[in-house]
Amino acid sequence: MNEPTKKSGLPTWVIVLIVVVVAGPIVLGIFSALAIYGVRKYMMNAKRAEATAALTGWSKGMVACGEKDGLPPTSPQVPASLGSVSGMKYQSAAAEWSDAAFACSGFSMSGPQYFTYQWVQASPSEGSMLAQADLDGDGTAEQRFDVRISCTAGRCAASSLAAP
Repeated sequence: MNEPTKKSGLPTWVIVLIVVVVAGPIVLGIFSALAIYGVRKYMMNAKRAEATAALTGWSKGMVACGEKDGLPPTSPQVPASLGSVSGMKYQSAAAEWSDAAFACSGFSMSGPQYFTYQWVQASPSEGSMLAQADLDGDGTAEQRFDVRISCTAGRCAASSLAAP
């Protein structure tokens, strides 16, 4: 009768345990880094969506305003300084949106905002709606979008949203 031979070395479960203990933190670190990157990208895109939606709606109002009354003069920036939205949201007051450029186009922001907004008239027949933000709070606007409005013979048109 043959007797079973005894295996030498570590049992399989010990080897698996060693691999999990050594490789586990490395895999966890990789997944954590990917998750942080994904969340930051999502948050940046969500904040940019504010300006995209605002400028899209505002451009329709500004085209109608330009065709009806002509393009208004340059407006003040809301909020008045980039520092007010530097790395944070700003809650504007209704009175800040009373300028002719905002009133004529029907544009205002009732909720908190990450961007400053301003209408800049380049000539009686052209101008730009600007949105800019300092999302990382370093004092420099790293996000800037504009939509240009041009009018010819009583008809106005808006350009595509641009990020210069």
